[in-house]
Amino acid sequence: MFDRINDFILDTLFPVSCISCGKDDEWICEKCLNKISFKNIQVCPYCEKRITPNGYTCFECKKKYSLDGLLVAASYKDKFVSQAIHLYKYRFAEKISEPLGKIVLESLRQSEMPLPDMIIPIPLHPRRLRWRGFNQSELLAEYLEQKITPGFPIEVSNNLIRRIRYTEPQMKIKNKLQREKNIKNAFEIPRKSSDKTKNKRILLVDDVITTGATIFECAKMLKKSGAGEVFAIVIARQGNN
Repeated sequence: MFDRINDFILDTLFPVSCISCGKDDEWICEKCLNKISFKNIQVCPYCEKRITPNGYTCFECKKKYSLDGLLVAASYKDKFVSQAIHLYKYRFAEKISEPLGKIVLESLRQSEMPLPDMIIPIPLHPRRLRWRGFNQSELLAEYLEQKITPGFPIEVSNNLIRRIRYTEPQMKIKNKLQREKNIKNAFEIPRKSSDKTKNKRILLVDDVITTGATIFECAKMLKKSGAGEVFAIVIARQGNN
């Protein structure tokens, strides 16, 4: 009942309309959603120099890092995409998760990235979760859970990785080294949960990244806990064509 009242108030104060064409009652209408161009060239998530299939980590970077690949669905330079992400992340437009989930799902279907055994959304610190009211990455992960293999949902593990340290938002930090320092030791995998990752193929889900420091840190922890392969998917990457 509270959720319905809250939705009514928000819809009255801030009427929903397509951010592209203005159609009422939808953040992104089906017609405009179909106009979004998916990235057809993927690069190594670390060096961002070598073109690789499905965004797999290149041979040289694979020697040093933990993430096996990063699939970027669309370009952040597409104003439609960047505006949708901004609304989702900073204007609390929770309902936009479905069309954004469709973007992520379609990108995954167009790729040859292997199906995961488990999907893990990048967690928020409880303090930030209370402020926003929802975890945007978790909603995307739950959309994939139901749609990626219809009738055979892939497990979404929301609590396997915990955010234990409140950090400054990565978007506010421009320096790459400072981003890495900011996110270091911000997560933990409880010992009782580590057995769940043994030899598993895991898909990390986030909305948008820049340097990738957060996803890289989570991948490193998962590999240390015994994960077999760790891939990731995001809607877009800032600074990336």
